[in-house]
Amino acid sequence: MSIFRVSLQDNDSYAFREYPPLTEYQRIHQELLPDMSGNTRSGVRRCESCGELLNKWEESLTGLVLKKRKYDISVTYDGVTVVSIRFKTAYEKECLSGLSFRQLPDDPDFFAISAAEKVEFDAERRKTRFVKPCPACNHFESVVGATPVYLKTGATIGIREFVRTDLEFGSNDEKHPLLLCGEIAANSLRTAKLRGLAIEKTAR
Repeated sequence: MSIFRVSLQDNDSYAFREYPPLTEYQRIHQELLPDMSGNTRSGVRRCESCGELLNKWEESLTGLVLKKRKYDISVTYDGVTVVSIRFKTAYEKECLSGLSFRQLPDDPDFFAISAAEKVEFDAERRKTRFVKPCPACNHFESVVGATPVYLKTGATIGIREFVRTDLEFGSNDEKHPLLLCGEIAANSLRTAKLRGLAIEKTAR
């Protein structure tokens, strides 16, 4: 079974914060170390102790309007994967499976996507590090060690299917699961020549 990882470009946008005022120097470094000093959007639930998002994947995406609009698939600085109508059309045309599409309320040309099914990541074998747990919400400040991808024995992905890892990687707001897919799904998206798409064979 071949498994492929979908890698993402950032779209210079935030789903759960207002865009912070940045100097020219800070803007240059956004892709390396995104600034998370912008005010939290109204209504977003956070841990009172550490500030972690408590209900990230159920939060409203009202207010999210992409700054970089050239990509057919991309990710916000706070970990929300966004795709274009062109991506959605290619996905449906090839009868791929596993993704749900959530149209952005204030930017209807784009959709937030998520994979319904999870596969177990083998954190022990990969030696993934879980940094600074919060005693109040039990979230970690950072989860480090996603590449190369190690899945637990028995993990399966359909050839047309998309799945996500059960672990979310990154720091603070940016944490998100890895998006994986089967061989036909990978080849179909490559053939569609979607902007911003990078897919590589992975998993051990």
